[in-house]
Amino acid sequence: MLSSLDHIPHDVLHHIALLGAPPGYALPVDLCSLLATCRAIYEGLNIHASPHLYADIFKLKYDATAACSQTDSSLASELVQRCLALRRCRHLDLSLPGLRQDLWTLLWMIVEGGSRVPLCEAPLSTFIIEVAQHYLREDVRPHGELKSLVIWLFCLGVSRDDISSQNPEVRSTLVALLRPFVSTSVPPFTSPPPPSAVAFDPLDHADEALMRYNLQISSPHLPPPASAAIILIFALKEAMVLQIPYHIPATRAIAVAQNRIGPTTEDYTAFQHAITPLFLDVRAPAARRSSATTLNSMPDPWISELLVPGHPTARVGSAHSVGSLSGVWEGSMMISSVSLRNDPETFTPSDFLCRTPMQCELSEYFCFPPCTPLTLDGHTPLGEGLIPRDLPSNFELSPETFAYERFIPKENLDRERSRPILDHVLTGHTLQEHEDAWGVGGFNFTGRVYDDGLIVLTRRPRNGASEDSEKWIFEGRLRYGRALVGTFRSSSDGLCGVHGIFSMSKRTATA
Repeated sequence: MLSSLDHIPHDVLHHIALLGAPPGYALPVDLCSLLATCRAIYEGLNIHASPHLYADIFKLKYDATAACSQTDSSLASELVQRCLALRRCRHLDLSLPGLRQDLWTLLWMIVEGGSRVPLCEAPLSTFIIEVAQHYLREDVRPHGELKSLVIWLFCLGVSRDDISSQNPEVRSTLVALLRPFVSTSVPPFTSPPPPSAVAFDPLDHADEALMRYNLQISSPHLPPPASAAIILIFALKEAMVLQIPYHIPATRAIAVAQNRIGPTTEDYTAFQHAITPLFLDVRAPAARRSSATTLNSMPDPWISELLVPGHPTARVGSAHSVGSLSGVWEGSMMISSVSLRNDPETFTPSDFLCRTPMQCELSEYFCFPPCTPLTLDGHTPLGEGLIPRDLPSNFELSPETFAYERFIPKENLDRERSRPILDHVLTGHTLQEHEDAWGVGGFNFTGRVYDDGLIVLTRRPRNGASEDSEKWIFEGRLRYGRALVGTFRSSSDGLCGVHGIFSMSKRTATA
């Protein structure tokens, strides 16, 4: 008899309800049925009366470590919001009402790391690609914030396997949709303001309400979508397998023996493998051996801001950890037929062409107190008259000499990380193997890491006759510690000349 349920101890009912919670992203249908059995059970187990029950369900489904500092009411509210967002994924619901809230919820779940299991069960990548194909079209409103959110969710929420599984027509469509967002002039935006820390009824929620468990965070920021768009464009382009000429030598040794120049089969294979890292692929190995705490510590300040309250703004030289940029970076670059420094609304239909290999071995130089760093205004390219020296480690910029210490891997790393950094300067060059393979005369690079994380590199031919006419400027950012992406131009004013995009990743020790 139903009346006998009135006498079941509350802790027993709590245990029954907890056992009835389904795994993964499924809605707690059995729990809803239990609540509907009688008034006494509903009054004892509804989300307002027993937030601790729904908090326990949240900890079963998601990362309990990240949730340990949150209140039960916050976790209960977040559980409902995540169920709603994942239900939208399951039904591939592209309707606008509530979409902004659900996309933010999915983005937090991806960045958080502990939600990997339910996100795998939900058709997340399919949903994200469907949303991108619909809401990134020029004829679809609204513009701006929602579209930027869609691009970042696309960038962080799909793997290379997800992209490779799409047919070539879909990939081409996505590249065309992403093309206008490569502009460097799009301003950043913020999420909706957080609500008060109270539980809510699942049937009574506003479309623009921001329900999440980490209520200490205030209006997290997303950067402009340019970096995300560039990462995705390269990943979509790289999904096409290179056609290796059959008549070229297999290895460099054979080419030298035959007195032949140009790329070998070995070089083309290495180029094919020098792909743009994607967030999910970078995070996957860490997820198998570590907790969300490690995943959240990825070296990308804005990602930390999404989860860590009061994350400090990066200072000059500290936007990236010591040693994060030292090493051999390799990838590719593509030419654009129009300027990339205009408003996206003024772009004409075009594509990125001539994907060619790019390489640079970078060295880092740091200025520590009490020395005086180089002084430049804004994001002025660095490199005019700059001469790096290894012994002693300093820079000579006539008529002055500035003391900078070169970073040497595995030497005094802990000491350098603990010292305040006043400036962060880069120098680099292409390797002989790259020059032999792709017929370039070799390039030198000089650059700087700025307080907002922007990396500006100036590239010049090693034996160039006219520095001014052959100087190329590369402006990029290091995303999630692995993908160095950005734009380049062949003139310092950016008004004419060659424009394009580039993407590089650091060569691993075993490569």
